[in-house]
Amino acid sequence: MSSIHAFILPILLMMGLSGGHERETWLLQSHSRLKVDGKTNINSFECAIPSYGRRDTLYVDQTAGSGNEVKTNGELAIQVRRFDCHHKVMTKDLQKTLKADDYPYMKISFLSFSKGFTTFDRKSHLSGTADITLAGVTKRMDITFVIDPHHKDGVELVGTKLILFSDFKLKPPSKLGGAIKVKNELIVEFVLFLQKVS
Repeated sequence: MSSIHAFILPILLMMGLSGGHERETWLLQSHSRLKVDGKTNINSFECAIPSYGRRDTLYVDQTAGSGNEVKTNGELAIQVRRFDCHHKVMTKDLQKTLKADDYPYMKISFLSFSKGFTTFDRKSHLSGTADITLAGVTKRMDITFVIDPHHKDGVELVGTKLILFSDFKLKPPSKLGGAIKVKNELIVEFVLFLQKVS
């Protein structure tokens, strides 16, 4: 290899690595929400956090002109005590089961999405990967989202994921000497509103 090639090649590699990436900043709006649907051996129930109550930042590192997976960095810290099951006893039982006194936050750390948010021009499906931490246990999970790029608040992401109490080493609550038992499965729905920071 000539000396000129030896000089130019590292520069071209550096340009490819640094110039081809773009970091986007997105603000997660405070009115984003979360809902949990579950079942007992008798009926079904719903617990919700109707408003996240704070704003957080999500960073998206996107390769320019590429349809490949994009890396993300951002975390939601959701107060477990904000869960409302519309029934005082059920709310208290869920918070106790999730060990709210010892672990007051459920954390969702986004790691990647299948595409960047700005690549969509209509409502579409989007997949993401996140670390979910609950009661001190962290599980890496794939989440399916529906993205609406034309929502009035910017971008709306609606994600659903079936999780198990046992995923986080938790035992579902029961009442009346075990006559009423909550099933192991929960369906979690995230509704996230994001605005891009220009």
